[in-house]
Amino acid sequence: MTDDAPVRLVRRKLGCSNRLIEVFLDDIEETGGAQVSDFIVLAPRQKTGNLVTGVAILPVLDGSFGLLRIYRHPVRDYVWEVPRGFIEPGEQAHVSALRELDEETGLQCDPRDILDLGTVLPEPGILAARTHVFAATRCRRPGAFTANEMGHKELCFFDSKEITGMTRQQVIEDASTLVALCRYELSRKTCVPGSEV
Repeated sequence: MTDDAPVRLVRRKLGCSNRLIEVFLDDIEETGGAQVSDFIVLAPRQKTGNLVTGVAILPVLDGSFGLLRIYRHPVRDYVWEVPRGFIEPGEQAHVSALRELDEETGLQCDPRDILDLGTVLPEPGILAARTHVFAATRCRRPGAFTANEMGHKELCFFDSKEITGMTRQQVIEDASTLVALCRYELSRKTCVPGSEV
């Protein structure tokens, strides 16, 4: 948070909540006097001091990238995404990432083979959250993929050329996935051995 914020919170009302997220209706006021009532803010309940509320992890297996095909109800369509999820209470981000990788794909990776790709703001206009992004650089596949979460359809692996084509053709639209792919490629050009988490 910044001390010189040009917008001041006048009043906050809780609109609704569930076990993961609270929806606030904020009355806010700009320094010049302009006001907005009931500005919607989605705030995940579990977060770190830097508003990290979730993780996303790019699986890399034998030089190919793993993406999940998931049906997303809000957009009413299937989306290609990296595995992701909320952090658990007291859990470090890289531990959350390894847990989500295993839960959503059945893939495993040693902690020393996790590359920290930084954070991303998924939708800063409405969501009070950061996603911590990682790459699992040397995944293992101990068993077959089982779709065990609502909407999860399949796990597929794509080489760099296929990923580039999917990105250019806007087959991959998810922001965290695009950031993970881009930052991973940039890290491969600049990465110093031993810089993993």
